[in-house]
Amino acid sequence: MTRDLSRLADAPFDVLVVGGGVHGLAVAYDAAQRGFTTALVERADFGSGSSFNHARTVHGGLRSLQTGDVLKARFSLRERRAIARIAPNLVTPLSFVMATTRSLTRSRLALRAGFLADALLGFDRNAGVAAHLRLPAGHVIGRASYREIFGDNARAYATGGAMWVDYHMPESDRLTLAFAKAACAHGAALANYVEAVEPLTQPGRVGGVRARDCLGGATFDIRARITVNAAGAASRAWMEKLGGSPRFPLLKAMNLVTSRPAGPVALGAPTSGGRLLLIAPWHGRMLVGTSHSDRPSEADDLLVRRGELTAFVDEVNSAFPALALTEADVTLVHRGVVPAERGRGGVLALMGHHRIHDHAADGLDGAISITGVKYTTGRGVAEQVVDLVAHKLGRAGAPCRTGTARLPGCEADSAGSEAARATAESGNVLADELITSLVGTHGTGWRAVVALCREDPSLADPIAPGCPFPKAAVVHAIRSEMACTLADVLVRRLPVGAAAHPGEAVLSACASLMAGVCGWGADRVSREAEAVREIYRIM
Repeated sequence: MTRDLSRLADAPFDVLVVGGGVHGLAVAYDAAQRGFTTALVERADFGSGSSFNHARTVHGGLRSLQTGDVLKARFSLRERRAIARIAPNLVTPLSFVMATTRSLTRSRLALRAGFLADALLGFDRNAGVAAHLRLPAGHVIGRASYREIFGDNARAYATGGAMWVDYHMPESDRLTLAFAKAACAHGAALANYVEAVEPLTQPGRVGGVRARDCLGGATFDIRARITVNAAGAASRAWMEKLGGSPRFPLLKAMNLVTSRPAGPVALGAPTSGGRLLLIAPWHGRMLVGTSHSDRPSEADDLLVRRGELTAFVDEVNSAFPALALTEADVTLVHRGVVPAERGRGGVLALMGHHRIHDHAADGLDGAISITGVKYTTGRGVAEQVVDLVAHKLGRAGAPCRTGTARLPGCEADSAGSEAARATAESGNVLADELITSLVGTHGTGWRAVVALCREDPSLADPIAPGCPFPKAAVVHAIRSEMACTLADVLVRRLPVGAAAHPGEAVLSACASLMAGVCGWGADRVSREAEAVREIYRIM
């Protein structure tokens, strides 16, 4: 992956994607894999917006059955299976438990019926999935088992529990990046820190966008036959630029990363307001989510206000009273602005279904907008979008294989088996603990990092004492993964700062290393370090 802006301006493309979250990157990968000339621009870093803000789980849509949304449940089941097929080393099964009660919708009978429907809809949930990733059907457990799992947070009114299994995905940022790498491997031209400023229009048609290099300041045109708006929180504004009239509000969704440890099972419980919250393990910490604002948000409203954090912590404690969580326990708030809709009584809620809009209906052909709602289904939504692109371009292209072909770095079935292979093949180039961490993030891509260590043995040292990644991983992120800032490396390419501040020693050491590779001066180093610190200033 190289950031080559000249490619973007040189020749027209079949497809141009605006937005480098999971939906946009999956579209770019799918389109390029089918043989369409493809480009993508992202105004910040890949996956740095709402795609960073989710609970690191891959859900099969069980909760969709509670509302009778069979089509959404089936779609989610299929896409959960697809992720297990294309990135098996990045997921592991994780059990979830919530209480059964005497209420009509959460009774033992209702949950048994729900699990039966889920098993029938997901009859092929394990087809083509590695043996260790095959998921059992959900089942109802007794009161004693429920109390043992929930401990002090068990509710007296519980009649037992409902247990099901989905996938845990600790390194979801690496999956997002793998879509980018797959797109590049199929010839797509991708660039982060390039903002699409305005569409290039002629009567009745869009012919691409005018773009601005956010790092260098240059402005240039990117021409394309089809422009796909996958701009995340900014997609509504882009829909308006493309002649559409989006009729949905936005809201701020938040997950809390805490310093508290979590058990091996994810727990679900309703808040006093009836919203289901989940607490799950992640990097030795407890991740809690998801909560959202009760009023519409603007696209760039990512500030967490003290009242919002206080309300979220209160919600957590109403669902898990024995937890006694405090604001001081929160190390980071993952947040993103996402599409919403009005439910019963006008209450604001997360949008239930993704939307694909062809702007030909607005009198401006050559543009499509995506409104995505769920990380798990990003690949499947992309397949639908590229089906529409192929129809509009008048040629089918190659068959879609993005649901079965392994993503770059994901050729191994599990991180454990690949770590053993990496330890044996790398010899004494890297310490065992560094190899294990590297394989957990980069999968089979560890070889490129080890090759850098062989070229320069000093890069085999940890970034800083106690840091589980070698300096070579930073150099690799810059040269081969389009990392442009200190936050790109510490938060998204490596999970060093994904859950909490990585520590000033790591921050300083990584900044110095990047300065040497990128040619930064002292002022740039200072700005980069301060930008990372700003991420952890919760309010």
